[in-house]
Amino acid sequence: MNLLKRITFFKHILSIQKKYYIYIFFILLHLFLFNINTAEWGDSYRILRSAENIRRLTYETKEKRPPLVAAAIAVRPNKVDAVTWGRVVMFVFSILSLVVFDKLVSIYIKDEKYQLISLLFFVFNPVYLYWSIRIMTDVPFSFFVLIAFYLLLKWKNSLNVKKSILLGFVCGLAILTRFEGYLLTLSIVVGVLYLNKEFLLRLIKPKVVIDIVIHKIRFLVPLGLTTLVVILPWLVFRNPLDSKYLDEPEYRTYDLRMAWIYFVSILYLFGFSQFFYFIFKNPAGFIKFFKQNLGIAAFTLLELILVLVWPAAVPRLFIPIIPFLIIAFISLLEKADARDSKARPLDICVIVFITFFYALSQYVLKLQFLVASRNILIMIFLIQLVLMFMLVSNKRKGFMAIAVLSMLVWSMSIVYLHRNLYYSIKNASEYATNNLSGRVGYNDVNGVSNWYINWSGINKNIGGYYFEPLQKSDLDFKKILKKNPDYLILTNEHNPDMNFDFSKRPYLTVVKDFRYNVNGRDFFATVIKFNKDYYK
Repeated sequence: MNLLKRITFFKHILSIQKKYYIYIFFILLHLFLFNINTAEWGDSYRILRSAENIRRLTYETKEKRPPLVAAAIAVRPNKVDAVTWGRVVMFVFSILSLVVFDKLVSIYIKDEKYQLISLLFFVFNPVYLYWSIRIMTDVPFSFFVLIAFYLLLKWKNSLNVKKSILLGFVCGLAILTRFEGYLLTLSIVVGVLYLNKEFLLRLIKPKVVIDIVIHKIRFLVPLGLTTLVVILPWLVFRNPLDSKYLDEPEYRTYDLRMAWIYFVSILYLFGFSQFFYFIFKNPAGFIKFFKQNLGIAAFTLLELILVLVWPAAVPRLFIPIIPFLIIAFISLLEKADARDSKARPLDICVIVFITFFYALSQYVLKLQFLVASRNILIMIFLIQLVLMFMLVSNKRKGFMAIAVLSMLVWSMSIVYLHRNLYYSIKNASEYATNNLSGRVGYNDVNGVSNWYINWSGINKNIGGYYFEPLQKSDLDFKKILKKNPDYLILTNEHNPDMNFDFSKRPYLTVVKDFRYNVNGRDFFATVIKFNKDYYK
């Protein structure tokens, strides 16, 4: 009887749809990576500070980020620390994004094999995976983008006022997550106008366009009004035209190197080098996908322009368009497999070029996203050579297997190389919080010290402020005394070439020194006691 039960159980397991094994793997992978990062990024701590302010029913007037993700973190249970809860929020948004992406894939791709490949490409995408385990707003925003376009596609033949209101609600939430939500709203409007093919086919006839707009206005008005109602409290609090984001392009350098970084980031966005080859092989098919989905096309184009104007966050800002690029790519791959066409001499030249261009670009640019570790880079490049051979030899099944392997190695390498980001300054800040009292000056520009000393709430007898010695004279006794700290935490985390000689300054006593070698570079954070009465 027990044997029969076991056999029945295993039969039940084997009968589960294959895609749910990918779901299980996705969840286990994210649980494994949940606390792999020693510390978060600087922007993460700004989001966490906003969450703490919301818990106090306040919000910083200087905070440029919309508040939705911070509000989600703010509802954390009192016994759970903010960083852990922030990672829980990212975990939930990641799972929801996978579910909605799966539903989108089922609309566009009917073959189960290619549906599974699409899910694997989503799970292992190095950009999406890395930022899904960081407390940032990009993946939550991507979720709202996915759900908005999924609902639009699902309702394309049954859109009504109630459904338009729900679409407006989603767009409003997207705006409250990231400012790119305005681009999403505009793209959804384009998508609503294009629900009927005649909008594109008869665009040259103004009367037809006017008739379509008049017909669609009953959907656009409730959509727009709902979006406005959702974001109105935020608009009253923060004028989007006054955002500091609008000033940041003034400080960017737009040159050949910047353009190179931008296009290389797009070219190798999937975690293997041959993505562009399939677009080169069938550009008409790639364009056709976006022509048939004008709302998605508008959003993708606007995002690409935005990243070009504001390249500081390449490739992170590509996150919301990655799911659509995956679907478009798999569609091309499916058609290529159906034709089973062999590579022509020109195709071989393109395959070889984009493979070796990856190595050249990383040799010159040394981008973190392209894996900034010589040994791992060599291994990834060898995988790209195998991919090149598979394509040239027209071995598509082998190509797909190696492509997934490439994405997995690429993704895990990026996570591994960044896991100890700000390791020394986090340990120094936690040491100060747990063991010291008084005023602490720190030169950490990434927000780590500020969070643990001023916001974690562990030690209310300690307070910190930003203090940056720009030159050696800034560490003179009188200059430090004007700031009146009890302790200093000095680090080279933001400037590896920075160094301090405390032996020449007897009024500075090293309390604790945290030094680590991270990816071949030495980083330190030193806790120092300032002896105010040294010269008395």
